[in-house]
Amino acid sequence: MDALISLLKTDANFANAFAALASAVAALLAFLVSCVSVWCSISATRKQDRHNKLSVRPLAEITVADYENSLRVKLRNNGSGPMIVLALTVSDGKNTRETLIDWMPALPKQRPWNTFTHALQRRTLQAGAEITLLELTEYEGETSFSECRDKVRKALAPLTVNVEYTDIYETVMMPCQKSLEWFGRNLMELN
Repeated sequence: MDALISLLKTDANFANAFAALASAVAALLAFLVSCVSVWCSISATRKQDRHNKLSVRPLAEITVADYENSLRVKLRNNGSGPMIVLALTVSDGKNTRETLIDWMPALPKQRPWNTFTHALQRRTLQAGAEITLLELTEYEGETSFSECRDKVRKALAPLTVNVEYTDIYETVMMPCQKSLEWFGRNLMELN
């Protein structure tokens, strides 16, 4: 080490060459550190982006309720982020329509529906929210509800509901499909 110091003191050309080499090594190390930093930043950004997309992912579910005094079909978002409905279609295997109400028969005695929805294109559902697609619930004191209920059960049983949707990043999700055959389980008893 003492020999190197004495050589640097006596030979100016060697000292300049040594300083240039040390400067080049320091620059190379700085370049390598900056490359690693850029790689770490890009990797962290990708992971954060993936996390952000997964943390706001919708999950469609079509639920049915079939009681003696109420029939209902709902679309629910069980995910953690908003769901944007692209299309809701209802099919009997041969024909397709945009809403459940389009498949329903006229109710006896001009009885109104409790609620139903029309086409849902570009409709947004927040996480945990739901839309009632069709509901028929007995009114207090109603005497002919069973006739309405059985007619609607018969109309719902052969149908299948399909929902196509995206998340807020416009990632197309796997469609949600639900057969409404559950409404037909009590129809055999009626025949």
